[in-house]
Amino acid sequence: MDRIAVIKSNYTPYGGGEKYAKAVINAFIERGFEVDVLTSSDEDWVEKGVRKVCIPMAKYNNFLRLYTFNRNCYSYLKKNFYKYKVVLDMDRTVLSTHIRAGGGSHKGWLYRRSQFSPFLKNLSFKVNPFHNYMLLLEKKSLENPSLRALICNSHMVKNEFIKYYNFDSKKIFVVHNGVEWNKFEDPFHYSLKNKEVIRKKIGLDNRFWLLYVGSGYERKGLSFIINALAKMKSDYCLAVVGKDRNEKYYKKMAISKGLGDRIKFFGPQKEVIKFLQSADAFILPTIYDPFSNATLEALAMGLFTITSNANGCSEVITERAGYVIKDLKKEEELIYAIELANRSYDRIFIRNSVREYDFKNKLDELIDICIKT
Repeated sequence: MDRIAVIKSNYTPYGGGEKYAKAVINAFIERGFEVDVLTSSDEDWVEKGVRKVCIPMAKYNNFLRLYTFNRNCYSYLKKNFYKYKVVLDMDRTVLSTHIRAGGGSHKGWLYRRSQFSPFLKNLSFKVNPFHNYMLLLEKKSLENPSLRALICNSHMVKNEFIKYYNFDSKKIFVVHNGVEWNKFEDPFHYSLKNKEVIRKKIGLDNRFWLLYVGSGYERKGLSFIINALAKMKSDYCLAVVGKDRNEKYYKKMAISKGLGDRIKFFGPQKEVIKFLQSADAFILPTIYDPFSNATLEALAMGLFTITSNANGCSEVITERAGYVIKDLKKEEELIYAIELANRSYDRIFIRNSVREYDFKNKLDELIDICIKT
């Protein structure tokens, strides 16, 4: 029986954050393959058709984690590469047949971030060993002669790899992320009739509520929203779901701008459906997001969706389903988008606009590319 190797340093079948990796592994098994998971996870687990290959990894800091996992993966694969029909890298290593660049291009991310960061912070990026090693891994992984396919989750990311590395476009495949479309069916229809009841339970009043879902507030543009709302009428409000180590800073920022009763911070949530059901629109003016799953889920819940063109998910937003911000430095464009969202939209139309992005369809696309290229 043909074997597949999947590289994922922190994989565990029990972790919610590893849901996508688990789905990929199960999809290979359903196609009749056996799967070896190359991981540094300490957990003992046994799954039918899956073998855990322990890859040692130092865990003192990000740089050492990255360095030791890549080095030890390389050592293992140099001896065992021939055993596998496919070696799918879902992490950051240099030896594979297929790469799924779910995190986008690190070089692209650093460039976009530099456009919004002060000089000293940009300087710190250039001397930081973690970022330098990430760039080295990215370059080496693309130069690997065994690489047959680079799978990106947006055309935005594809274009970055071509731009920064002159990588062969014929080897790049775009498979957008998927959403569990049917999972949102009942919650969507329930929200059409019971939205006010749901929002009252979580503490939202009858004003216009934008929903922001994302961890890492700086990268995902929370300050842009706060600054825009400070210049808008008091019936425009924001519900923030996610986490950030500097959350207190953003709370103080909101209060200092007179938005204390217009912005509610709910912290990280295991289940965001009730917030999607309660919101009037969704907003994520991100500096960089290869493809935001939260944005796609908002569309699947029929919410008018505002995001930036630095979000790969912006590629699936159709006319009348949302607004794509072209320049985050122009506050007036964000204000215009928020005002545009406060209109009457066909939520059924918005939901149906992402029907083809059902998770199973997109997963099958990925597996087909791995097996056939």
